[in-house]
Amino acid sequence: MPYHEQHTRSIAKAISYRLISICVDTAIVYTFTQKIEMTIGIVILSNSLSTFVYYFHERIWNKFHFGRKVIQ
Repeated sequence: MPYHEQHTRSIAKAISYRLISICVDTAIVYTFTQKIEMTIGIVILSNSLSTFVYYFHERIWNKFHFGRKVIQ
């Protein structure tokens, strides 16, 4: 019995991934810029765009059955 991943699951996965990414990106960007205002701006822009890209990436992958196995 195949399953279908709901949009809310994809959204939750995107948000949790982005929270981790925000922490990593902030540390990296601040290391290079040493400017908190610039760091915040870059991180917000980068992660906002990446969240949408990740969501659509998940939805596209959900259409493929590669690597899935039905568990009964």
